[in-house]
Amino acid sequence: MYLIKLHYNNAKRNKSGKFDTHPQIGSIAKWTILSSESTTLELQRLMVLATTTPHFIPILDFPFEKLFHRINSPLHLEFEIFRHSRTEGKSCHGRPLVGSGLDIFRDGTSRRLKKRECSELSSTGIYGKIRPSQNPAKHFLLAYGARFSAHDGTDDFDFSDPYYTLNRSRSLFRDDHKLTDAAALLERLHFKGVKYKKTASLFILADLYMRLKMYLKIDPASFLNPSADLKRTWRRHRPWKRKMMLPLLDICRHLYDAFPKSQNPLEMPGVIILERPDTLCADPWFSAWIYLIDSLLPNMQFIVSLAEKAQEHFPEAVKSKRLRLQHSANVPSQEKAAARLPTRLPKHSVLLIDVDGKLPNLALMKLSRYYKEKGRNVVLARKNARMHRVDEIFASCIFNSESSMRQVRALRKYYGNDINIGGSGVDLALRLPEHIESLPADYELYPELKDRAIGFLTRGCPHKCPFCVVPEKEGPPRKVSNLASLLGPQIKKLILLDDNLLAHEESEQMLEEMAVMGLQVNFTQSLDLRYVSKKKARLLRDIECMNTRFTRPNYYFSLNNNKRLSIISNKYKWFEFKRRDNVEFICMYGFDTTLAQDVERFRFLRSLPGAYVFVQAYRPIGPGGPRIDDSSFFDDDADRLIDELIGIVFTQNMKSMEMYYRWLSRKYALAFGKLHDRLVDTIFRYNYRYRKGEYIATLAGTRKR
Repeated sequence: MYLIKLHYNNAKRNKSGKFDTHPQIGSIAKWTILSSESTTLELQRLMVLATTTPHFIPILDFPFEKLFHRINSPLHLEFEIFRHSRTEGKSCHGRPLVGSGLDIFRDGTSRRLKKRECSELSSTGIYGKIRPSQNPAKHFLLAYGARFSAHDGTDDFDFSDPYYTLNRSRSLFRDDHKLTDAAALLERLHFKGVKYKKTASLFILADLYMRLKMYLKIDPASFLNPSADLKRTWRRHRPWKRKMMLPLLDICRHLYDAFPKSQNPLEMPGVIILERPDTLCADPWFSAWIYLIDSLLPNMQFIVSLAEKAQEHFPEAVKSKRLRLQHSANVPSQEKAAARLPTRLPKHSVLLIDVDGKLPNLALMKLSRYYKEKGRNVVLARKNARMHRVDEIFASCIFNSESSMRQVRALRKYYGNDINIGGSGVDLALRLPEHIESLPADYELYPELKDRAIGFLTRGCPHKCPFCVVPEKEGPPRKVSNLASLLGPQIKKLILLDDNLLAHEESEQMLEEMAVMGLQVNFTQSLDLRYVSKKKARLLRDIECMNTRFTRPNYYFSLNNNKRLSIISNKYKWFEFKRRDNVEFICMYGFDTTLAQDVERFRFLRSLPGAYVFVQAYRPIGPGGPRIDDSSFFDDDADRLIDELIGIVFTQNMKSMEMYYRWLSRKYALAFGKLHDRLVDTIFRYNYRYRKGEYIATLAGTRKR
């Protein structure tokens, strides 16, 4: 983001007024230079408070009454920011300039203001809700006071503090705040960048190396030396040089934390507020330091306070620089426009609502065919869409999850008795009338299918697994269609929805026909290895088994317990899979297995060439589904088993395993009244690292009292 304007009222020193960067069309000053008067530090603090997540403000541990002119009235702040899609994500598409406001009270509590309460913004048309986020990339702002020290062996790089983003601005409020442990940071960047060639780390080290040498005459050649001792190198520098480098390294640390997947985090936009950077070093080093930080951070907005003498030495070439207020053009406007539905539909329209499906809904496709043949206008909507003037409304809900049920309740509340809701998530007995069920699907309803067909050859399953809806809904296997009726002219891609195709007595002939026709098939509900024979295995290898999008070969099997692992192992060998094959095993957890059995199951799958895991949590089939007694899930060996589990790493789709890790972590905390630290570390090793502290704080509330 860039800070455009700040309106304030009831400030101790500044009273009421406005800070304005005076943007021109399409650009903003890169450097805004303020005086070193006593009012400036307060103004800089107000900038930080305005853009900080409101419930984080009290954690600053600052005597907020020092900021209030009238102690019994709130500190009123309104601000305008420019949001970059590179940092803010899709939320700012189409509306990069936005304003908001908040009132801060003397105890540090605050509240976001509504539009009518923002007197300076209400008439501008830029007011918008700015949602708080733990994502360190959003609203990226750093602030540095003139007095600070540094961690020395006490820094925390693992995000275990839920309020760690406050470290990006605390030194502006507290003289005792410590900045990054520079030696430890350099070691981390060196380890990742030089040893393992991680792009972001390497770019940061290379940029620092070049600019420290060019501007400050510091030769940090060891930055890029594979055998260097970075701690020793850091301590060899004189204290005044370390003082100059410390804010630079702290900035690099926070940029790397916020944008670890960026090729070069130093190129990301944001705001940096500096109180008296001229106290870091005397001229000529001050001018050189400004040149350095300006070139190191080409897209960063700086708001600095300087003594009058330092302003005289500030480089004119830097002072005149501007930043482009360029919003990303990569907005999928046509797709967004196509996805937008009018609130009113033409007369005699039929509205079909897909509540929760990830795949095209076959029942809705048949309903669409039926009504279109009657000359009716049919519109497809998602989730809990609300339309006016609709003659008939049908919704299909596949899952009985909490989120799906919320959507269903919202639909019933809005449409009342006018809506017909069916699907496995609502009513297992409800069926389409036979004259509609027998119709071909309307593929125009889901244009994203393109050249893919979808449907059933068989329905039903011979097993009566208590966690599954199929026994009650479909009964034993029966044939309901054939390939000729499912496939249109020239269609060679088929998404099969069959519950247990291989259990049908004619499955071998069906597979043979698919192989002869040269089809690509996605067996989306997985295949039952118990019914595989050597011939069926060969036929499945002859068929191009694909993922749902048909972008790569993929086989899907299920393994919901560990009762027949030896049989599964023998049948798996018939496929002659190699390590590079994609063989996904769908594994349910939380039903009737113990931790020891889960670990055994994952260990077994890791031993199979090409196999990896997709985990699914057990959810009862509606209110009548079986409830699980999990009192014996853990045994006395729980810690060792979890340590072993962490070591079972699949070559792909480990993000799926994180679902299981999170479930297990919460279950462990409830059972033992403590966190399993290695498990928590594993959950946040690669993804959403910034959420670790918040997760620990939340999980701590689940422990035994």
